[in-house]
Amino acid sequence: MESERPNESSVLERLRQPEYTGENRCIPCTAVNVVIAVVLAIAVAVVSLPAAPIVFGLSLAAIYVRGYLVPGTPTLTKRYFPDWLLAKFDKAPATRGTALENDADAAVPDEPGSDDDLIPDRVDPERQFLEHGVVAPCEEVAGADGPDDDLCLTAAVRQDWQAELEAIRDGDRRRQVATFLEIDPAALDFECSGEQAIARVDGRQAAFWESEAALLADLAAAEVLANRLPNWDRLSLENRSQLASGLRTFVESCPGCGGSISLDEETVESCCRSHQVYAITCEACEARLLEVST
Repeated sequence: MESERPNESSVLERLRQPEYTGENRCIPCTAVNVVIAVVLAIAVAVVSLPAAPIVFGLSLAAIYVRGYLVPGTPTLTKRYFPDWLLAKFDKAPATRGTALENDADAAVPDEPGSDDDLIPDRVDPERQFLEHGVVAPCEEVAGADGPDDDLCLTAAVRQDWQAELEAIRDGDRRRQVATFLEIDPAALDFECSGEQAIARVDGRQAAFWESEAALLADLAAAEVLANRLPNWDRLSLENRSQLASGLRTFVESCPGCGGSISLDEETVESCCRSHQVYAITCEACEARLLEVST
């Protein structure tokens, strides 16, 4: 008996498909296969009623062990199910810039009748940057390295951003983050490692950055944008964070180590979907500056 158990275990291991089970199990795919199992059991019941429960049980066992009953259904599910449905069951970690977990502060309107009465719930960083001279077509920017049909930081903004980076580099990071999040430093629990920077308030995550270099970029960007966007003080914290992290798209050197940066593309597989992830990374220190998932 003892010699049979390893064989049984090895058979199960060969049958098991970890990419489709456990945390990677695709719920829509599982649901489709359960429906197929029910239909199959009903068809068998027409021929032999006693055999139907056995077939159904074996089908469920196969779905449990392998993640599917019919080969190819995981691929077909990803391809043909609507994206909004797959997104509800997707367990892939979200790619993000600065993530604010708390509710954004409400914008405070100016006096009625002014042109800036209404601050939109969402902002378009590129439009804001173009309107206020933060970026310009690369062909119009002296010394820009980008393609002529792309956008680059203006020379003045590039200089100001670098100056702000140097000014805050050796500062009290916890106090700087508290100022950025508009909270009391005493209430902030801040943790920064090579891979991520996390701010917590009362034990709950309040904000997240991919690296200290990304955090430095946002802290400096907030100072630069505060001097250039006329409605900055009246924007919600969420919008200000979106604009600050949006400026990272135009970074030309690593805010952390000063080295060159690279733009990489990779395909990330989750339980239900495939994502294209574009990442800006510092080549020398390997700090991740920004991730954008499509």
